[in-house]
Amino acid sequence: MNREQVKKLFKRIKEFYGSFDVYSEKVDAWTSVLSKYEQDFVSENLEVHILTNKFAPTISDLVNVSEKDIPTGPVIPSADETQEMLQERARNRRNAASPEVREKALAEIRRILNIRDEVKKNESVG
Repeated sequence: MNREQVKKLFKRIKEFYGSFDVYSEKVDAWTSVLSKYEQDFVSENLEVHILTNKFAPTISDLVNVSEKDIPTGPVIPSADETQEMLQERARNRRNAASPEVREKALAEIRRILNIRDEVKKNESVG
């Protein structure tokens, strides 16, 4: 990263952490260390830090991100993954048993388990 990129990084940090102090010497010091790193790498790590920490990041926070620091949660599928899931769902629906076949199978299961048929039970009550 160069000095201008570090200044942009500081501006972003300041947006989320108002107490983050920015001054010329600090920009120079961070630039000397961050010059070995790509802007995208540091920026992505800042985004992770913002989501997981209430205090402003240090240089170490931005360059030493481990897998455990990356937030987990529901993954939003891509458009292609969503299309694939919908196609799989449609295939499963086509392969599903008809209502008649389903009821016949359930009746057989009830017979095997010695469970009274719901229809007969409801008719005897009414």
